[in-house]
Amino acid sequence: MSGLIFCSFQRAAKPYYLESAKQNIYSIEELCYFLQDNIYLLDENIMTTEFCDWLETEVEAEELAQKLRRLMEDQKGFRMFCMQIIMDSGYFSKNEMQFLGMKLQKMDHQSNYENRKIKADQLMEKKRYLAAISEYRSLLLTAADNPSDVRVSGDIWHNMGTAYAYLFCFERAVSCYEHAYELSHRVDSLKAASQAVCFLEDDERIQWFLQQHHISKDQFASMKKNLGELKQMTEGSAEYGRIMQYARLAQTSPVQARSEIHMQVDAWKDEYTGYKG
Repeated sequence: MSGLIFCSFQRAAKPYYLESAKQNIYSIEELCYFLQDNIYLLDENIMTTEFCDWLETEVEAEELAQKLRRLMEDQKGFRMFCMQIIMDSGYFSKNEMQFLGMKLQKMDHQSNYENRKIKADQLMEKKRYLAAISEYRSLLLTAADNPSDVRVSGDIWHNMGTAYAYLFCFERAVSCYEHAYELSHRVDSLKAASQAVCFLEDDERIQWFLQQHHISKDQFASMKKNLGELKQMTEGSAEYGRIMQYARLAQTSPVQARSEIHMQVDAWKDEYTGYKG
């Protein structure tokens, strides 16, 4: 899909909040844009009279709202509900509709557990780390009741560790990576745990970790060297350069520097809010 999209329906003054996706939408076109790449982030919670009422009153899609109500009355599933939106929106090409139809059909044939795992992974990809962690924890609580193997549980623990690392919660990240390694014995989980423990700057904790996992001083020195290389890359990044620019500006024009720093902090706040999902 590319180019200019002509909106066939009215833009809502009041948005509809997609609970499962943690996102507001203001139009059918915005919903379709979301569906195109994030269909796993939706679930049956969208099948409500409130959603149909919103379509009818806010975006003036009365005919679509009536069709969706009938589908709910006839107890049709999530796939048919979404396909009705996809077909009536006028947003998608024939090939795109077929592609989304196949995705929805695949979701029908996968277990709820599998679909939720994909949803959690998509939340990670969208950098919505707290929402991903919440979904991963929920999956782990129900893992015993699902036909998932140890490797899948190990993957969940590893991904959750990565989410915590992105949030600078390194102690929790280490714990998650260790759980992952215990389950699946993936070398990259132990490596990730070793890197995360370095950020704790706690010599006693680091020594305990090395003893627990039989990591030699030479191996650990190599890991720290990798972190040093990462630090050098970070210092060469555009964002680091911007921060150094603020520091230099503060020497010559403190008022301007303060203003620009405040704008940067606001941008970081918005980005972090996105991580929380």
